[in-house]
Amino acid sequence: MTAKKWENFLIFSLLLFFSLHRFYNLGFKELQMWDESLYGVRAKAVYYFNEWLDQTKHAVGGLYSSSHPPLFIWLTAIFYKIFNISEFTTRFFSALFGSLTVILSQLMVKKFFDDINEKRFYAKPSFLVAPFLGSIYLFNFYSRQAQLDIPYIFLITLSIYFYLNYLTSKEFRYIFFSGVSFGLSLMVKIIVGFFVPIAIGLFLILMFSCKRIKFNEFISQIFILTLIGITIALPWHIYMLAKHGEDFINTFIKFHIVERLTEGVEENIPELGFFYILNQLIVQFPPSILVFFDFIDLVKNFKQADKRKLLLHSWFWSMFFITSLSKTKIPTYVLPLFVPAVTIAGVYFVKALKEKNIVSISALLISLLWSSSQNLRDAVKETIKFKFEFGSLSIAFLFLIAILISPLFVKLIFEKFETNPYHGRYKMIKFATGLTLLTGLFVILKTEFFINYGQYIDGAQKICDYVDRSKVDTVFYFYTKHSTDGMNPQLTFYSYRKLSGSIKWIEIPRSRYDILKNYRSSLNRTLIIIEKTKKDFEVTSKELELTRKFLFEIGFEESLNVKRYILLKWRDKFD
Repeated sequence: MTAKKWENFLIFSLLLFFSLHRFYNLGFKELQMWDESLYGVRAKAVYYFNEWLDQTKHAVGGLYSSSHPPLFIWLTAIFYKIFNISEFTTRFFSALFGSLTVILSQLMVKKFFDDINEKRFYAKPSFLVAPFLGSIYLFNFYSRQAQLDIPYIFLITLSIYFYLNYLTSKEFRYIFFSGVSFGLSLMVKIIVGFFVPIAIGLFLILMFSCKRIKFNEFISQIFILTLIGITIALPWHIYMLAKHGEDFINTFIKFHIVERLTEGVEENIPELGFFYILNQLIVQFPPSILVFFDFIDLVKNFKQADKRKLLLHSWFWSMFFITSLSKTKIPTYVLPLFVPAVTIAGVYFVKALKEKNIVSISALLISLLWSSSQNLRDAVKETIKFKFEFGSLSIAFLFLIAILISPLFVKLIFEKFETNPYHGRYKMIKFATGLTLLTGLFVILKTEFFINYGQYIDGAQKICDYVDRSKVDTVFYFYTKHSTDGMNPQLTFYSYRKLSGSIKWIEIPRSRYDILKNYRSSLNRTLIIIEKTKKDFEVTSKELELTRKFLFEIGFEESLNVKRYILLKWRDKFD
């Protein structure tokens, strides 16, 4: 095998691994409570009841979950019809789009940002994209969950990719393709696809401000692209508006958009506030810090900046500020930032190594240290709050020392490779990229291959099989306090009787077990399901025991006890 063929084989193998590893054990039991079960329920509503346009009747929480557009739901339902319902088929398209996002990102960097004069494959930014993006824990986790985030991120990336093609070729077809991709992203999740015209609009404003495009070009590009996307998404939204009227508007706009941005819903208001997204970004992908250094370089040479790089920064910063300013913040809000962050960081990382930029590489080392230890992050946060304890102060002090000496450490590394300035530089790059590959491989093996998948089995399927085989006409579900009280899409997914509405399902807060006295005359035709949580081992164990004791006293006995649930049935006669 020639050297060139070997290089191509290595790059292809790495790309395959870092994109396809997410399919390993994808069908691990069970679908988890909340979002992936929410959308699995909607796909089953299509599968069983042919509710292609509107699954509100069977969706958990009604419009709460059914107001999200159904493209991902349609794909999953079609897969159900071909390969039957399973955890694997429910999660398949998240994994597929996750893999495609890694591949597309690598192709995008290779086509638009690699130095064509660079002969060494390991010194090209595209070589880093797959191990960078393909080993981000949060990105991989959600591409193994049946949720909407990864599919829309792929479509946004595809739209930007097509627009980059337009910038370099000026062929109108790429504006059209970009608009179609934007429209499809609008059909996956509520309005997040608008990150595309916002990013491109910001880019065009910047280009117009330095007189690099004409005003009519600016308006025509953004208008055509946005019009194409809205035209694709509008019919379904009009249908839902016509059918549900004000309820759809209130859920779609008021709850999912306005309240999430301005109030913070479902108790998702993190302590870090505006800095939550930044912290999550650095923790999940430490090279994100390089985006800030590249931005400084971009500002210094703004009028002559590479327009492709300007688009990437418009993409990153528009999403960064919108998600940071949102009152509601959850980990998934960081996901759409990873692709532009990986792209910018990969390009800048190679540049920084070639130029032996001590400051930026030192910052990267500090980011890696920050990412590596939750104890470190907690200690620094406590110190900043003036909560002085010896342990946290010691850790914070050592972190400060690390910040101060990191430039000296980086300088020593550069000097070690400086025996031959030209070849030494490439030895350093080879060492850095090799370390990146090994780190990515380690993260994937640790988080996906060598873990106990039994921890994800709540026992929901076992409980629901019992319910569906039983002849009872009512289930009382005692739920614990969490962000969306009473809604349990996991049990709806695994119980056909609950999904179809053929069994009466009464939901009661676990602490209000006394409400059951109101149904005393009909309890012999019912089942009881008690939800358990991790807190039952510590904080709420007394509440759980009181609930169980009460149920035993009025005539129930335990039939099944699994990780998350206890199922009780009526005793044939009192003890």
